[in-house]
Amino acid sequence: MKNKIIVPTDFTKAADQALSQAIVISMKAGSSLTLLHVIDGKSELAYDAGERLNTEAEKIRQNSGIACEVLVKEGKPFDIIPQTVMEKDFDLMVIGTHGYSGIRQKLFGTDMLKLVAKVPIPLLVVQEGAPVVESFSRIVLPVGGHDNFQQAVDAILLFAAIYDPEVHFYSIHKPGFEWTKQMLANISESTRRLEDQGVRMVRIKEEQEGFSQGYALQTLKYAHSIGADAIWMMSVASEEYPFLAKPYKEVMLLNEHQIPVLCAGGGDGA
Repeated sequence: MKNKIIVPTDFTKAADQALSQAIVISMKAGSSLTLLHVIDGKSELAYDAGERLNTEAEKIRQNSGIACEVLVKEGKPFDIIPQTVMEKDFDLMVIGTHGYSGIRQKLFGTDMLKLVAKVPIPLLVVQEGAPVVESFSRIVLPVGGHDNFQQAVDAILLFAAIYDPEVHFYSIHKPGFEWTKQMLANISESTRRLEDQGVRMVRIKEEQEGFSQGYALQTLKYAHSIGADAIWMMSVASEEYPFLAKPYKEVMLLNEHQIPVLCAGGGDGA
C-alpha cells in the first residue's frame, strides 16, 4: 500500500463532505492526502484556487497531523483527474457528488459515471448529505459477472487492511435465470480470496422482488436494512448487461439512503 489518497475538490459542500471523509480514512490508515482542483475555463484564477487549497491543507496539517499537498491543474476534469491519478500512483480517491440536482451536476451529478469509468484505482463516492463514516464495519459486495471482478475484491481488501469489515457478498436470484461460468468463477475466487485474508464474510442470496434498474433498488434496500457503511460497485458495465449499466449505476451512486459507494475496475481506456 502506497498510503496516498487523492481528493478532487470544486470548493462545494459535496467536496467538503468528501474531504471530511477522506481525513477520517487517512488518519486511520496513516495515509497522506492530496487535494486536487481542476480549473476548467478562464474565469477562475489558478492563484486564487491555490490559495484556497493551501489554506485548507495547512488547516488539515495543524488539526490532524496528516501530510497534505495541493495540486492545481487546468483542463477538463474528466481528463485531468484520471491523468493525475496515473501520474502520482494513489491508493484511493474520495470524491463528493451533489446528486441529481445542483450547480455542478455536469461533473458531480449523473455524469459522475464518466469519471468513475476512467479512474483506474478504487474510488469512494460520497453523497453531499451523507454522514462521515468513522468505521467501515459493514460493506455490501454485489455479485458481478465482470472479467475483472477481482479488482472489486482488491478494493475490499484495501479497506480490510484499514478496518475490520464484515463483507456481505450479495446476490439476487432471478427465476429461470442461470449464472454464467464467469459469474460462478467470480463467486468462487472472491470467496477464496476473502477467506484467505481473514475477512469476515456473510453470503446473502435473495429472491428477485422486481426488475428495476438492474436490481439496484433491491440491493440498496438490503444495504439500508443492515446499516451498511458502503456499497461496492464495478465502475464499468459487464458484457452481459451493458444496456442496464447507466441507470443501475446512477441509482447506486446517487442513492437516496446516502450510502457511500466504493467503485473499482475503471481505467484501461474506459
